[in-house]
Amino acid sequence: MNNNRVLALFDIDGTLVRGERCHYQAYVQAVKKFYDLDEDISGINYAGKTDPQILQEVLELGEIPKSDIEKKFQACLEYMVNYYQAHVHQENIKALGGVRELLGELENEEVLLGLATGNLEPIAHAKLNQAGINDYFSFGGFGSDSPQRPCLVKKAIERAQNLYGYQGDKIFIIGDTPRDVAAAKPFNLYTVAVATGQYSVPELEKCGADFVLENLEDVDGVLGIIIGK
Repeated sequence: MNNNRVLALFDIDGTLVRGERCHYQAYVQAVKKFYDLDEDISGINYAGKTDPQILQEVLELGEIPKSDIEKKFQACLEYMVNYYQAHVHQENIKALGGVRELLGELENEEVLLGLATGNLEPIAHAKLNQAGINDYFSFGGFGSDSPQRPCLVKKAIERAQNLYGYQGDKIFIIGDTPRDVAAAKPFNLYTVAVATGQYSVPELEKCGADFVLENLEDVDGVLGIIIGK
């Protein structure tokens, strides 16, 4: 095994796949059950945030007392996972253009593939499984690990090291929001930002990404960035 190979850590929503209605409903149902709150996440800019971070903001927006938030918070997250797993099969989650071919080519080139996503880990894998691309990802950093995105990036790198003996320093974060880019900065990682979410190319260029793309459809171009072809 080449322990110094390239490591590529992907965001999920808006980067790899599209189809978030079930995830949205998991929040709605969970806060209703545990906090009797008729609240959704439409008033929050949730792009690039972690599931625990979004839930916290929803509950604060609903003026739930801090003590009540803390008391039921973990159970609420667990309910979200159970709800999502029970209903995700009803959702039409699709891999975005170029994603399947890109992941296949990266795997062929022995790039180590992982996740850096704000999704809770079981939701992340259920979502990717529904899109038919979960088999590419055996590890990552998740919203389950920390509400703070830089911490889950760190966790993903640690798992690459511990599970696969990764010792390299060529690491890419691929995401669709400025928060993906910002999470990579403390570790001096390469960043690839794609305008397949709610942020435009100029907005992503402004946030300081190393590479900004319209999408991942130019597979050869993305390979050139990641593996130098």
